Parts: sequence; structure tokens; C-alpha cells
Amino acid sequence: MTQAPHHAPILGDGRELRRLVSGDVPPLEHGVPGWVGDDGVHAFAIDDADAFAGLVALRLPEHRDGAGQLAWQLRPGSRGRGLAAAALRAVIAHGFTHLGLRRVEAYVARTNRSALRTAAQAGLRTEGVLREFRDGADAIVLGRLASDPEPGTRDAFTAWLNTSLPTKRTIAQALVRDESGRLLVCELVYKKPWDLPGGVVDPMESPASAVVRELHEELGVTARVHSLAAVSWLPAWRGWDDATLFLFEVTVPAEQLSAIQLEAREIRAVHWCDLSELAEHAADYTVRAAERALAALDAGAGTVYLEDGRPPSW
Repeated sequence: MTQAPHHAPILGDGRELRRLVSGDVPPLEHGVPGWVGDDGVHAFAIDDADAFAGLVALRLPEHRDGAGQLAWQLRPGSRGRGLAAAALRAVIAHGFTHLGLRRVEAYVARTNRSALRTAAQAGLRTEGVLREFRDGADAIVLGRLASDPEPGTRDAFTAWLNTSLPTKRTIAQALVRDESGRLLVCELVYKKPWDLPGGVVDPMESPASAVVRELHEELGVTARVHSLAAVSWLPAWRGWDDATLFLFEVTVPAEQLSAIQLEAREIRAVHWCDLSELAEHAADYTVRAAERALAALDAGAGTVYLEDGRPPSW
């Protein structure tokens, strides 16, 4: 390895981390990347009561705008006391302050919960998943920028939660009726079942805003949301993960409905259907949700909660 720089990573108690040079990297458990012992890699020992407990390594990027890559591991007897997290924080600070890095990243097995906790304590955020990254196992991509808030602060904790908590797909659709009570239904280009107008809610967008946007984009109309008719949880279906559907009662000016402008890439045609006609062409969960939502609207019952278009069986 190259000679240690003048500066060394400093732990929270003021101690310098000990730099490991070529040939001094002790064998650890399976799972440490092979590059840890390469020349040019900055590897540092994690000591526990003057005994070698593990290491943290930082591989510098080949290009100026690249990311430094991190790897770490503790021997079993030294785990659970925050040693790895402290060393990792020190090495990251060293990379930003003395090695000129603007970003560091790590790849951690999806099932390695202890390593994911260590990464979070060092300010690394979840950024994505690499499928079958190593030995057929998925890896979580974690990253931290030099401009990110310091670990241990409220801003850092909030940012970590935002990238780590589960997310769920949200769909917003419209119940648009004509004078005879028939529903406006879309015949789609990309799937056989007809569907209610609407679509997937974008990040940072409300469901109500999404349904107005979708009707404008796909049908060229200006919609007005009157009420939330139903919320239906949709279980996993044909390869799709579960989702939450918001069904809104929506009105559109009559003159616009008579001059709909279809988004040809998505909508083949529109139709006015009663519930029996809808059942002939739409997916069963769409029919169930629409039927119960319309019944609640007509009865003045307010918003109805459904699961897969049915009342929940609690």
C-alpha cells in the first residue's frame, strides 16, 4: 500500500486510527471485498483493548468525480459496542477533509442488518438495490455526500428515515359520471382491461393533484375534485407489489367531455359504462371498488375504506 498520509482518521475520543500497510491486513470472515488489501487502498485497524478487532477500508476513485468505496468488518467478539460505526465515521470524515472526496458509498448485503445499522450510524443513506450483486445475493447501495448533515443530528436522522422506511405505490383515479350516472372509462393501449381515468401519484404530489394532472395529460380536460369517495388497499397482483388506490368524485365541464383529446400513447378510446358494462371490460378489483364507492356517494356515507375493493374483514 502507499505510505500513510500526514493526517489520519481521528476517533471521537481523539485517538488516531492505525493505518495498515501492504501485507498487514489480517484475514477476516468471508464477505470482505478482495480489494481491501490492494495497493492504494486506505485500510485502518479497529483495535479493541489493544487487540485487532477489525478494519475499515476506503478505496479511492479512479476519476476525480467518482466515489470512494467503503468496506468494514469486525470480529464477532467485538461487535455490538459501536466500534465499527465510530471508525467508519472517522474514515469518512478523513476522506472528505483530507482526501478531497465529495462522496463515499458502500454495498451491503440486504440481509446484513447489523452492517446496515452501522452504515446508518455513520450517516450513509439507502440509495437503491443491486440485484444479485455478490454470490447471488442482493446488496443495498448506501451513500453519503460531503454536504450531508453530520451523523447524530436531527437532519441526518430524518434523511436516513426518508430513504430507509418502506414506501408504497399510490394510485389516484377519478369517478366521472354523466347525467345518466354512467362512468367515464378508458380503453388503454398497454393492457387489456379497461380502467378508470387516473394514474400513479408522483413523488411529492398529493393524490388529488395527481388525478387532476392525469386527466389533463391523458384526456385534455380540466377536472375538479369534489370528494374522496374511497380508499382501497390493493394486494400484490401479477408481479406488481401492493398499492393504495384513492378514488375521487370528479366533475369535468360538459363541453370538455364532448371534445376529449386522447393521449395516444396511453389511451385508445373512452367509453361511458354502467356497472354491468364495466364488469364486462374492467378488472374485478376495479369493478368492486367503483361499485362500493358509488354506493357510498349516493348514500351520502362519506369516504369508504376497502381492501381489494371489498370491506375489510376485521
